[in-house]
Amino acid sequence: MKNCVKGLLAIAAAFSLALSLPLFALDYGAARVKAAGADEGETALLGAAYNAYAAADYQSAVMLFRKALSDPQNESDASLYMLIMAEMYSQSYKSALADSEYFLKNYPESKYAPLIKYQQGRSLYFLGEFDKAVLTLSDFCHQNSKSEMYSSALFWIAECFYSGYNFEQARPLYERVVDEFPKAVKAVDAKYRLDAINQRLREEKLLYLLQQTGESYLSSKENYEKALRRYELENAMGLRPSQEETPPQENLAEAAAEEAPSEKSSEVAAESEPKTKARPAVLTSENSADYNFIDALARLKKSAAEAQTLLDEGGKDR
Repeated sequence: MKNCVKGLLAIAAAFSLALSLPLFALDYGAARVKAAGADEGETALLGAAYNAYAAADYQSAVMLFRKALSDPQNESDASLYMLIMAEMYSQSYKSALADSEYFLKNYPESKYAPLIKYQQGRSLYFLGEFDKAVLTLSDFCHQNSKSEMYSSALFWIAECFYSGYNFEQARPLYERVVDEFPKAVKAVDAKYRLDAINQRLREEKLLYLLQQTGESYLSSKENYEKALRRYELENAMGLRPSQEETPPQENLAEAAAEEAPSEKSSEVAAESEPKTKARPAVLTSENSADYNFIDALARLKKSAAEAQTLLDEGGKDR
């Protein structure tokens, strides 16, 4: 029995050095194992679970830890922590969440409790429970402001907001990670997210501008086509004079005087022809109420200039 326990402690010591997670110096000597009459197969099973974890065979580690911990006397805060970490690495987030809740309920004073709280928040994030993840990770930050995992917790809170397209709340959290923890593991990822948010905001501004420009163009085009169809219809019905009969606008008064019929001929014309409506003036960009082509072009040019300015600013930010 003593040899088995020594072998277990030796394995645990080796793995505590191999694992790169912060604050991961586990005290496997605190693990409760059977005392007198303990079965050597069960101790070997727990050691095999540690072996599988160290070899990054997390699915096998989960299976072996669960089998070993099926005996309550093999349960400890250290072995449960290892089980939860194996579940997180194997992406068994529902199991990790359930085991995290069990751990915090039964081992609230454990030195691994803060790390379990952190993993609980991450498991909620990966399950899409963003609001609950924010609350859990925020509790971790309030209670563990000096923890090495503090910057990572800030990053995952920001990720919750980012996943919910709440970029305005995500941005300051990413900035904190970059500015206050430049050497943190998540600093590079936070910088990448900030670049993505800035690029997305630029694209949204340009998209809005192009949409407004497009709507202005379509509206102008529709008004122009409508006025053109009315003009052609009036021309086909004989309500609009041909181009040769239409005098220049500045000579309308003189042309009207030259073409004015005598009183007698007017009376004859009145008897022989039905009265017609007054002919409308020629369609121009100056007197058309429906469409002003010059103003439309000016608006489009202004919109294009604004779009170019935004593009230039976007290039400077990179």
